[in-house]
Amino acid sequence: MFQSMFDRLLALFMVVILLVALIGGAFSMFSIRSSMVDSRMEGLLMQAREIAYLAGQVEDTILNDYLNRQSESMIYLQRKAATVYQDYNAYILIVDRNGRVRDNMQSALQSSPDILSNLNADDVAYTLKRVLSGEEVLATFRDSHGPVFTVAVPYVQNNAVLGAVFIHTSAQIIDAEYHGMLLQIAVGFALASLAAIAGTAFYARGIVHPLTVITNAAEEMSRGKLSTRAEVTGVNEVRQLAGAFNVMAEKLEQVEEGRKEFVANVSHELRSPVTSIHGFVEGMLDGTIPPEESPRYLQIVHDETSRMKRLIADLLQLSRMDKGVVKLNMTDFDVNELIRRVIIGRMTDIEDKQLDMQLEFAQEPCFVLADNDKISQVFHNIVDNALKFVPDKGRLTIATTLLHDNSTVAVTIENEGEAISPHDREHLFERFYKVDKAHTAGKGTGLGLSICKQIMDLHGQALEVLPLEEGAGFRFTLRLSTLREPPMLEAH
Repeated sequence: MFQSMFDRLLALFMVVILLVALIGGAFSMFSIRSSMVDSRMEGLLMQAREIAYLAGQVEDTILNDYLNRQSESMIYLQRKAATVYQDYNAYILIVDRNGRVRDNMQSALQSSPDILSNLNADDVAYTLKRVLSGEEVLATFRDSHGPVFTVAVPYVQNNAVLGAVFIHTSAQIIDAEYHGMLLQIAVGFALASLAAIAGTAFYARGIVHPLTVITNAAEEMSRGKLSTRAEVTGVNEVRQLAGAFNVMAEKLEQVEEGRKEFVANVSHELRSPVTSIHGFVEGMLDGTIPPEESPRYLQIVHDETSRMKRLIADLLQLSRMDKGVVKLNMTDFDVNELIRRVIIGRMTDIEDKQLDMQLEFAQEPCFVLADNDKISQVFHNIVDNALKFVPDKGRLTIATTLLHDNSTVAVTIENEGEAISPHDREHLFERFYKVDKAHTAGKGTGLGLSICKQIMDLHGQALEVLPLEEGAGFRFTLRLSTLREPPMLEAH
């Protein structure tokens, strides 16, 4: 029945509001009626005490009944009874010790001649007995028409209880006043409920509408429109959700752009060697390339296939690291010794360029805890880049430095030459990004630094480009080992 979130929220809020209104209204009505009854009984009690006082002042002698009726106290008593009747719709009976209604109060029965006959005689007798003992009684009797509230107090003359003053009022009289107030309360609660429902509908719409916008944006993204963004509106939680959605959409758009660029780069890197191989092989097969020149072109084909092999190996390694299947073989080794082995392996290139080679080690030995093979790959790649761009007779500096926390060592590789621009520094670790495409085309895959970055991320360490004004510099960090001496080799 309720399909949308707005309908369900509104229905839920309406049920809660109506339940609260009904429970609150019922409690309020019960409390008000109870207060009205208590107030009426308290007022009647005060009136009964005043009438009892006046009754005690009137001479209770049957022989002087006429004079009693004409006395000032009697006249005031009759007026008081009439006033109570008008103000409270209550009937006053003054009863002597024998249960007889005084003659001068018989007129009070004329407007309601059955007021005594409808009351239970036993209840009246029991109440009279209690009052004659000096007790004030607040009681509820029942007659054929419903409850009757009764107040009974003794009246005294010369310290002797002569009788009782009864004041009766029907519950229907109080209910008549209560029903009028009940209608006002019901109207007030109804208006309040309508206002609450209207406010709830507005508030629920304020929650649901931004969610609908986010849902529509998600549907647009599912159709391939990754540039779609959700409007950031609504309550704080929904605004946070919209903001998170937009951040996710932006990331997805970047990933999609990266994927397209990645596919384009891979296609470009593979197309060039495949085209060369195809052209040279076809030339040798159709005789365009003379047989005596075939070895030279076969060497070119061999180099191109080696380049493709390196590219595919790099792509596989990146894919394995992206999937998290690459596991590190953490060992303790001397990073200084690793640097020396790499430099020795590249001495031919260093001597050909007549480089000024400088090694600066913070301590000897310098044991670190890392994957030896992976760190060797990182160092090889950075040194290869440095040798590629350093000019002849330039300077190549490799240094290790202990950081301030004394638990990390930084390895720095700097070379003279042209500085890396700020724009290139931001994108240097992206896949297939090349600083100087004209000079590096065909000499690298453009994946080396990206692989190095992921290897260092796997170690939880940093790899960064140094912002040098001249030349280029890279620095990566390693965690120092607790070893201070080389591990002992077991004798066999």
